[in-house]
Amino acid sequence: MTGPVEGGPDRSDLLTRLDIGAGEVKARVREFYSALNSYLAKTALDDYVQFFNWGYQPLPGRPDDWAGTLPAAMIDRDAVRLVLELIGPLAVDGRDILDVGCGRGGTLSTLASRFAPRKLVGVDLNPQSIAHCRGSQSDPRVQFFQGDAEDLAFGDASFDIVTNIESSNAYPAIDRFYREVNRVLRVGGAFAYTDLLRPDQFDHARRFLTANGFALDSDRDITANVLAARRQSADTQLRAFNAADGAQADATHDALMAYFLAPEGSAFFDSVQEGRFEYRILRFRKTSDCSEL
Repeated sequence: MTGPVEGGPDRSDLLTRLDIGAGEVKARVREFYSALNSYLAKTALDDYVQFFNWGYQPLPGRPDDWAGTLPAAMIDRDAVRLVLELIGPLAVDGRDILDVGCGRGGTLSTLASRFAPRKLVGVDLNPQSIAHCRGSQSDPRVQFFQGDAEDLAFGDASFDIVTNIESSNAYPAIDRFYREVNRVLRVGGAFAYTDLLRPDQFDHARRFLTANGFALDSDRDITANVLAARRQSADTQLRAFNAADGAQADATHDALMAYFLAPEGSAFFDSVQEGRFEYRILRFRKTSDCSEL
């Protein structure tokens, strides 16, 4: 077990859960998503799975940042809603947008279809995710690149909005990522950020970013909304994955998918419900270049 990882007072969430060192985490993340993409490619699900996020459901008495409605029978309805909640009041039309940790391209597909951005770029560590994105997206405004969130291959001040959805929990050096977001954003640009982290990790994000060229415009706890989406969808998703697999029961496969999808009653779901993790939406505005670049 290694010592603290840059970017917080304790080991990153994923490092703790997997009991691995910082040097291993990226290889393990690539391995996991390569296996997941390979699995999907062998099934009828491959053409339909665009998202890996946990989704969002509106709840009575809780505020929402997006005022629209989505069709009840829409595929990936909760995942699309999470993207729209993250964007909230941000002006997207005519903007250049970077999605870091783009997965299978669902976030950029949502933004391309519902708004009129000038350019959309997705970057992800996993080459199979990028291959899927390139093969399924024909919009000329959208481009996808394999890359590292902690070392973005884009020029300074290249984008108006950077989005990051449920991805940063796997970054072993989170402050490097925060510096890179500052570097590639134009002054006045927005960092739209949502993830499932420990409370102390969110505290660190607020402190580091506001001390290094960002103002915090909004911060909302959406844990209850995300757990509601898990209650609604996770079991159905598990059944779909298992039916598509068509193979005999595999305890390791079942345990991995239960962890990944977090159905109600799973250890991961319970740890979130008990408050050990929070799911939040934070929107930062770049006011100046990062002092630690």
